Amino acid sequence: MNATADTTDFVPGSPERRGFYERLRRFVLIAGNLFFALDVQGLANIPATGPVLVACNHMSFWDIPALALRPRRMFHYMAKSEYARNGFMRWLFTKLEAFFVDRGEGDMGAIRNALAVLKAGQVLAIYPEGHRSDDHALIPAHDGFTLIAFKGSAPVVPAAIWGSEDVGKGGRFLFRRPTIHIRYGPPITLVPSGKKYTKEDLAEATNLIMGTIATMLPPQYRGAYAAEAERLLAQPTRARGAGEVVS
Repeated sequence: MNATADTTDFVPGSPERRGFYERLRRFVLIAGNLFFALDVQGLANIPATGPVLVACNHMSFWDIPALALRPRRMFHYMAKSEYARNGFMRWLFTKLEAFFVDRGEGDMGAIRNALAVLKAGQVLAIYPEGHRSDDHALIPAHDGFTLIAFKGSAPVVPAAIWGSEDVGKGGRFLFRRPTIHIRYGPPITLVPSGKKYTKEDLAEATNLIMGTIATMLPPQYRGAYAAEAERLLAQPTRARGAGEVVS
């Protein structure tokens, strides 16, 4: 059975039921203080209403809860289908109103679910790289997230996270309390070059958004987008992280 089709009692795009989400968010905020500190900037860049796609780099499982701890809006995740194979993780992600995607297979069901979330005026969180790199530096992203942003007419909030790779490193929690740093950049509005977006538009949008994420990361994490980050940072008159994609 396709993992994206089985979301138990949650239908993407349905009215949000925030009870479980908020209780767990508050619990992790309190309990998480034992294991990590949070350094969060740019919360005001997340629009208070309307559809939003939050695109973030990926270093650790801890990126998932950390990204949503401080924002007041509910984040709906596109989670990898591997989580659906574990009974507890499947239950947990479903209760958090996430849905599953088969990575690298052009999962149209997941795209429909993502668009349903945005059409409902909700927040969708995506990790465009698809998986974590061995050295935690950025790796080339898949452009499916920009296709979703174009189709869903949603601004993209670039988010950068680092430090999460050190949480519980080597099995140590209580005697090592690293800081997870999170930066939310200004929303990026994607504009097609013509009446309809093209493959070139998707590629350009992906490069811009990932490059913008790279500008918010320390240099050692910029990886595949180091050159694009340098190009963006060299534009003093440009509001870093804000912009439109126009071919």
